[in-house]
Amino acid sequence: MTTLLLAIIAVLAVTAAADLLSDKIRIAAPILLLVLGAGVALIPNMPAIEAMPEFVLTVILPPLLYSSAVNMSVSEFRRNLLPIGVLAVVLVALSSAVIGFAVNLMAPGVGIAACIALGAIVSPTDAVATAIVKKAGVSQRVVTILEGEGLVNDATALVILSSAVGAMTSRISAGQVVLDFVIAVVGAVVIGWLVGHVMIWLRSKINSATPDTVLSLATPFVAFLPAEFLHSSGLVAAVVAGLVVSHRGPRSLTPTQRMSSKTTWNSLMMILESSVFLLMGLELTSVVSDLEGDSFSWRLALGVAAVTLALTLILRTAVTMPLLSVLARWSGRRARFKSRLQHASEKVGAALDLESALAQQEPQQANATHQGRRNWLQRRLTRLVSDLDYHTDHPLGPREGSVMVWAGMRGSITLAAAQTLPLGTAHRSFLIFVAFLVAAASLLIQGTTLNQVVRLAKPARTVGVSRDEHDAIRQLIRHAARTVRPPGAICNLLVKFNIDVTSKDANRDQIRRAAMALARQQFEAMRNYSGDDDNDADSGPGQLPLGPMQDRRRLAEISYDYALDIIVAQRTALLDANDAGLFSPEGIGEALDILDADQLSLETRAISLN
Repeated sequence: MTTLLLAIIAVLAVTAAADLLSDKIRIAAPILLLVLGAGVALIPNMPAIEAMPEFVLTVILPPLLYSSAVNMSVSEFRRNLLPIGVLAVVLVALSSAVIGFAVNLMAPGVGIAACIALGAIVSPTDAVATAIVKKAGVSQRVVTILEGEGLVNDATALVILSSAVGAMTSRISAGQVVLDFVIAVVGAVVIGWLVGHVMIWLRSKINSATPDTVLSLATPFVAFLPAEFLHSSGLVAAVVAGLVVSHRGPRSLTPTQRMSSKTTWNSLMMILESSVFLLMGLELTSVVSDLEGDSFSWRLALGVAAVTLALTLILRTAVTMPLLSVLARWSGRRARFKSRLQHASEKVGAALDLESALAQQEPQQANATHQGRRNWLQRRLTRLVSDLDYHTDHPLGPREGSVMVWAGMRGSITLAAAQTLPLGTAHRSFLIFVAFLVAAASLLIQGTTLNQVVRLAKPARTVGVSRDEHDAIRQLIRHAARTVRPPGAICNLLVKFNIDVTSKDANRDQIRRAAMALARQQFEAMRNYSGDDDNDADSGPGQLPLGPMQDRRRLAEISYDYALDIIVAQRTALLDANDAGLFSPEGIGEALDILDADQLSLETRAISLN
């Protein structure tokens, strides 16, 4: 037990040190941890460390992929679904076949089925490894595609691996492989969607941050286990559940819940990511020692690994570059329809406005139906126009393609999948050693040179939120605040300030600003009220009669509720705009963070009222 505790302390200390050191020496923390782990493994008399593959696949990867999905913008994922699907499915299937046949030529004694299994093992990029890409400063669209690919391609690779393993003992048709893949993905999507919505519903009923965080930590495993039991992809189920939480969380959870969960997951992510790469390095001696009993030499393993790594880059280039060319042509064609789409949107909106006006005399249910149709069509058309703007403003060319090719690194999933090969597989230790070499070389070579590739390729870089976007978001927030009617008690007090709140000519912006200022004054006055002199009824803000203690408290509560209603309206407007794709995820995120901070501050100050 003491040894285990010391090991845990050492891992935590090394994790923190690597994260701090990586910023100073400009080498990604995963690479530092991989090298450190390999160095420790080479210490004389160091016991061989071999992690159970089930531990990596069922304990470490589900929460890692889930957390990455939670932090991903669903609108960005949707807009890039085509390139993500091509890279995660077509590229993995093609790589598995080509690499399998190449390895079979170099090491014919292994068998074609086992070679294709190796191809499936080394084909998927690692979602954890893409953490290196984020620090390179490439555009957010490139990062989204790489992260999305890493989240989804595991399912393709594991299905092909399972089919190849089955083909070692029996005949399996290509149709059976496709059917297994469809079942694995469709079942995982359904399970992940259900689990994500159920967990969000449960968490929305909880007011305490601690049990909410516990449910959040359980979500990836709740999605993973039933999916695996039903022979679907548990990893894809965890990803889908994370995307559901990413989309529904801001609408259903309180800022306290989201901030507590985010802080916990950030710490857990750093520990798990670091543990994965540290463990890869520590397994070096175990993998090498297993190879000693194999008839194939380590020289052949090096040659096979070098050819395999080269093929992964060649095939990735052969798929990525034509894909980006097709996307560019499609974007150009769709951009020509933008003016027509905008004109159609205006005509449909005008027609629906007229239809809604003519339906004023109809029953309320009919009015609601017309309003719902109008809102749905307007949102749909707005999103289509926003998608056109997104693809036009964030093009993907050869410069971005070169970064996408070089950033496709292998990682922990490769080694974990290799160790799931059956014990009776011919030359199993040889295959595992080749997979380890490919993953390690990919991280060390591509990871350490990615910044140089970015500097040479000069792709579109990450840009901050523009001033125009900031202004547009502020205007949207102000408009949302105007839609919240001041409470009657606040309006009655405004009358005493000689502010017109009843006539048709009343300045609604002035009323809103005065109501918000008055609500803030009354809330602060009640919060700071000592209660020592109830007779001091005329010393309120602006010499306003506040009345007895009960009236003061009630007015403060009304002011507090009014402020919360404004924040809720503003948050809803931002989330609707995000769903429509009107602004960048960064701009929406900054505005939502400010609203969350305002609400937390308001709730903290309201404690004194209780």
